[in-house]
Amino acid sequence: MGDPEGYVYARSSAKPFQALPLVLSGAVYDFGLTDEELAVAGASHNAEEPHLRAVRSILEKADLTEDDLQNGAHPPLYAPAAMKLACSGEEPRNIHGNCSGKHAGMLAVCVHEGWATGGYRNPSHPLQMWILEIIARVCGLEPDKILLGGDGCGVPTFGMPLENLATGFARLATGALPDDLAGAANKVRGAMREHPYMVGGTERFDTAVMRGTDLVCKSGAEMVFGAGSPEGWGLALKISDGGMRALRPAALAAISRRGVEVPDEPESSPVRDLHGEVIGESVPLF
Repeated sequence: MGDPEGYVYARSSAKPFQALPLVLSGAVYDFGLTDEELAVAGASHNAEEPHLRAVRSILEKADLTEDDLQNGAHPPLYAPAAMKLACSGEEPRNIHGNCSGKHAGMLAVCVHEGWATGGYRNPSHPLQMWILEIIARVCGLEPDKILLGGDGCGVPTFGMPLENLATGFARLATGALPDDLAGAANKVRGAMREHPYMVGGTERFDTAVMRGTDLVCKSGAEMVFGAGSPEGWGLALKISDGGMRALRPAALAAISRRGVEVPDEPESSPVRDLHGEVIGESVPLF
């Protein structure tokens, strides 16, 4: 429904694809990265303590420090973690940004390949050019058909038709790719599925979906969501106005119509007044 041929920016839903160079380069093996660390490289994490430990470990194994991160700082996405940081008197640092795992992974690839780490965010950097090529192959597009924009963390983000993003998630879920990409996709998917908490965290939708189903999924800013099933189908969804409250019910409705139910995640939710009384219900209308 909607306009599946219309272009959308994948934003953080592309993170599983952006993590593929860690495997393709051999960095994940040569640096001895754990599956938890690979999962956080494809994450929009809450900056809870396990996430921070994993990011620091990636950097340490690549002989890097937090100072090398260029993803930008914001308070932790998880409110208790943000409150704890504020009460300590500390200012948010790059490592607290939800993209720090992705950036740590990118830096690790640069170290492994002998590429400069200072400008790793630039579209002309070898790493970003490689990622563009990989995403084009996975999502079934020519690289020049992908629109490049700037993501919030400073690296390129990729504009593509919604149906191609869905294709990418179908291929991520099944490994239905050429040999080199298939192995990398299986490795990244396995890490995300085995450690869904590292991909998001407490009370996060991606974590709940992967814990309760056999899907691999990743959401992104401005309310983009992609999911793939081992049965061979992929799904991509964009809330056109970026409204946060629409994503869960819309995604759950779309997933349920593919025969997948997410435990403890109802499609509808009560609307309460300021006295706590239920005065209505929020439901998907498709």
